[in-house]
Amino acid sequence: MGINNHAHKISAQHKYRKGKIEQDFTRGNLFRQIVLFSLPIILTNVLQLIFNTADIAVLGAISAAGDNAVAAVGATTPLVNLLTMLFVGVSIGVNIVVSKKLGEKEDEAVKKLVGMSVPLSVAIGLFLVIVGWTLARPLLILMNCKDDVLEYAVKYLQIYFTGMPLVMLYNFFSAILRAAGDSKRPLIYLIVGGVLNIGFNLFFVLACGMDVEGVAIATVISQAVAAVLCIIRLLKANGVVKLKFRYFRFYKKELLEVIKIGVPSGIQSSLFALANVFIQSTVNLFGEKAIAGASYSSQIENYVNTAMTGVATAITTIVSQNYGAKNFARIIKAITYAVVINLVMGVVLGFGALLMLKTVVGFITSDVEVIDYAYRRFIGIGMFYALCGIMNVFSYTLRGLGKSFTAMIIAIFTATIFRIVWLNVMYKLTGNFTVIYTAFPVSWALSIIAYLCVLVPYIKKVKRELGGINDERVN
Repeated sequence: MGINNHAHKISAQHKYRKGKIEQDFTRGNLFRQIVLFSLPIILTNVLQLIFNTADIAVLGAISAAGDNAVAAVGATTPLVNLLTMLFVGVSIGVNIVVSKKLGEKEDEAVKKLVGMSVPLSVAIGLFLVIVGWTLARPLLILMNCKDDVLEYAVKYLQIYFTGMPLVMLYNFFSAILRAAGDSKRPLIYLIVGGVLNIGFNLFFVLACGMDVEGVAIATVISQAVAAVLCIIRLLKANGVVKLKFRYFRFYKKELLEVIKIGVPSGIQSSLFALANVFIQSTVNLFGEKAIAGASYSSQIENYVNTAMTGVATAITTIVSQNYGAKNFARIIKAITYAVVINLVMGVVLGFGALLMLKTVVGFITSDVEVIDYAYRRFIGIGMFYALCGIMNVFSYTLRGLGKSFTAMIIAIFTATIFRIVWLNVMYKLTGNFTVIYTAFPVSWALSIIAYLCVLVPYIKKVKRELGGINDERVN
């Protein structure tokens, strides 16, 4: 019996090595795997930010609308996140379930999940098109968006949401590629789309005289290209994640598994976005210069955050595969490595960004007041992103272990309710711009404590259930 099991494992291992996409994270040098798998994800996220920053830079430096156009894009960001994060969470559910099924060697389930992602992502995208066009103006007005920014913001949102089916296709298929251990191709596809994005930005804004609508159209085009490249790659794949037309339909069992993990993940992200909408509404009261300054600072902060999020995203796939394969020791080691990596990156990148912030923003705008608002925001939030990185590791680990609902409940109290209460109390007491953003680091610290209170006993429970199975795979 033992010999047959061993032969089966060798056969499965050979199959995963032979495939051009799938990567087995249940064995091998774990630290090396985390680093090599995280780097393309980090670079993908960083490049996405570079392209977003290019949008802001083009509008600020070239567009006739100037800071008003920048403020419009900045004012829409929390709203975009609020409306899309729930469904992006579903793609996270696909990532986790595919990773777990790969660890369990359930190939047929993987094929169904890959095929089902097509109708699922398109349906979600079309729903978001309707939501974006009908709710853009009333929601922006509800957020205290100023009249001189409102029309730009509405125009940007409506065009941006027109491309939502393409955005969702890219999110779902890049999630599948990462679940299979391929984090390089989403990076390559983003580079291609992003370069086109910058080119079309310049064309529409500089040559055609557009403002926010030109940037929005360029974004839609770049997402379309990235989505098509992902589809082509999965159609040509040789492994179990090959995209096959006969699987293009919904499967009840697999859909319920995705919903069980993905919907709580999406709700959790939406709750973060909801709290951010309240915060952005307060920032909007300070006027367009404060909105523009906060937008510039946010662009810089995101580079710090996205590096750490890349590590947490990698951990989701690695934890899910090892949970499916019942490799308890590797799960513990992966969490430890990820926490240390994010702590170091958060401290180093946070202080580095603070030193460069005024200089970088000064290249885009010469308005001293806008630059000052950018600096004041960063002091309140950017210096503490190491806490956010550690929080994400714990949160994504819970998701990878199938505890998405628990992570969501924690987020409701520490990220949403607490931030809103903190904002109402502290801002009303001080009226200070920087104090608005201290809601973030305090909530991150509370989240870390809450996640540890859940994660530590759950890991002990999992350890008892698994009984140290396959601990010899740890490297």
